[in-house]
Amino acid sequence: MQNKGLILDNLNALEKVSCFKKPFLCCGSSFKSTKAFQYLNEKYDLTVWDKIRPNPRFEDMICAAELFKQNECDFIIGAGGGSPLDSAKMIKLLATNDAKTALTEPMQANDIGFLAIPTTSGTGSEATRYSIFYVNENEKHSITHDDFLPDFVILDEAFLKTVPPYQRRCTCMDALCHAIESYWSVKSNAESREYAERALRLFMQNKNGYLANEQEANRGMLMASYYAGKAINITATTSAHAMCYNITINCGTAHGHSVSVNLAEIWDYMNSHNESVNDARGRAFVLSALDEIGVLLGGRHSVDGVKIFRGLVEEFELYSPKADKAAVLSFAKSVNADRLLNNPTTLSAEDITEIYKRVFRIN
Repeated sequence: MQNKGLILDNLNALEKVSCFKKPFLCCGSSFKSTKAFQYLNEKYDLTVWDKIRPNPRFEDMICAAELFKQNECDFIIGAGGGSPLDSAKMIKLLATNDAKTALTEPMQANDIGFLAIPTTSGTGSEATRYSIFYVNENEKHSITHDDFLPDFVILDEAFLKTVPPYQRRCTCMDALCHAIESYWSVKSNAESREYAERALRLFMQNKNGYLANEQEANRGMLMASYYAGKAINITATTSAHAMCYNITINCGTAHGHSVSVNLAEIWDYMNSHNESVNDARGRAFVLSALDEIGVLLGGRHSVDGVKIFRGLVEEFELYSPKADKAAVLSFAKSVNADRLLNNPTTLSAEDITEIYKRVFRIN
């Protein structure tokens, strides 16, 4: 589609670039109290699906796609954080693909228009080809499809004004982790690093104002999330995300919280365990990348970078999660090995176990 990824100033602009009559809105329940929802509900014959769980479920998406078809909808809008946006992506394709084979066979693209409205400054889902969800409560799936990229995106900092404090802290730290992981990923290139660098600079420039809930800083953090999303759209994430899902599902921490405590320990571990690397560009390149991230955060090198990052985790009150030793050891056995191949340094099963122990403060 010619307008793929077009950023719109507001919902009024949508009328000029797209023609539809019966949109399907996939959103969190809080979105229904916004002026944007009121506008959509008054202007269009709107079908609303707001049964979105914090870690979205495939079975819910199937039900939503059936509702889309029953009501003969012709456009989909995803509004909210990562869960509604990732759900909207799957609903879009499930509307024209068989749910029985959606997890095992490639899905075919369709011409259903898609608008993404992120209401947090963290997931970057509005800029990625990924949808992440769960089957049978705790079986994580990540599907990649070019048709998941929205045709239109609305970036409006007004939505950030009412995000609860814990979620504000967690979501922006998720964006920071996206940028860091993309920068050090073995799949990084000049374009992805440019996006990641923009995100890192925007995060550091706007952090204090964002914590104070200032409009201009909220805008800056929303853009940091967007550029971090564009970065991971090229590289995907690495070990910090691969290891965080066990924590989110089992420890009751938000996604951004889980990935932040992970990344702090992984980065520290890589500073002293980097003899073997996955990156074809070599060990010197990897170590240089780690140093460059540290500089972008305001330090002199990678060791400083870890200290600064840990300081952010502490400042944002994202404390170490709790789990017993048996649970932690089981986490290490269920990490997605394929995602670890994106990591700049090689991490063995023993390394993963050790990192988890450090995350949970277990000897």
